[in-house]
Amino acid sequence: MVPLGYFNSWRMRIASKLINVFGFLFLQLYALSVQVLGQGAGISETYCLSSSEIELFNKINAYRAAKGLPELTISKSLSYVAYLHVRDLKFNRPDTTKGCNMHSWSAKGIWSAFCFPKEQSKKKSVWDKPRELTKYPAQGYEIIYHTSQGVAAADEVFNLWSSVAASQSIILNTGRYLKNKWKVAGVAIFNGYASMWFGEAADPETSVRLCHSDSVITSNQKPIKSAATGILREDVSHTSSGRYYLIWGSYNTLPQAREGQQKLLNDGFSDVKILEKDGRYRTALGDFSTQEEAKAARKKLPTKFKDAWILRE
Repeated sequence: MVPLGYFNSWRMRIASKLINVFGFLFLQLYALSVQVLGQGAGISETYCLSSSEIELFNKINAYRAAKGLPELTISKSLSYVAYLHVRDLKFNRPDTTKGCNMHSWSAKGIWSAFCFPKEQSKKKSVWDKPRELTKYPAQGYEIIYHTSQGVAAADEVFNLWSSVAASQSIILNTGRYLKNKWKVAGVAIFNGYASMWFGEAADPETSVRLCHSDSVITSNQKPIKSAATGILREDVSHTSSGRYYLIWGSYNTLPQAREGQQKLLNDGFSDVKILEKDGRYRTALGDFSTQEEAKAARKKLPTKFKDAWILRE
């Protein structure tokens, strides 16, 4: 007769071996996912940009354009690096380690750990993260935002970045970044964190999908996105049409008009147009065949838009 303890010991040995086998398989699958998602490989097919991220990107572009700087192209690769970083900051808090600030990365992801500025050197740089994690061929430079009061809002992030000298110098290529010529930028917002990366090289990833939409931004677009409909608005009318327009805003520059257009789209207007005439840009809430139709539509506008005026073009 075999003692009961023998069976218990046998069962424990079998269980231990199974745990080791499944543990090994799990680690192999995890390692495979690291190879797929990081180390210069492709970006997840499920990745997309949110409307608030597009809004923040557009604000930065308008800010640069108002200062006479070239507009930037949205970068899928740099946006993905920002996407990973804000989540690392939220869940793993690498900035809480002594000598590390919010440009740091933890040892708990598909990336190599980095304590910034403690580990920053000529041979090892945190600005190489885009090359490490995507197919982006060059360094990128990052600005960070954090609030403990809820979700980071595009307006609040932009207001801080545009008013602080350190982030302003990166955005506007001044100070130590005077010689840099940004071509692309990527952005991410997650909970109370926002990250934006700037780069001088073109992105080999030429398109990025918009979340909750069938729309795709390609590398030759600098988009204005309707949060309500997911439609990209780049149309500017330069010709007379004989129609009647409900005009809400008048601007000196196209970037200012695009920013005004975005605000109206965010307010729920689904067909905001930009009209250009004699060097002025106007935002129109709608267009109509007759003056009577335009007047009737104006009466139905929310109170805050009752001052819209009618223009015949």
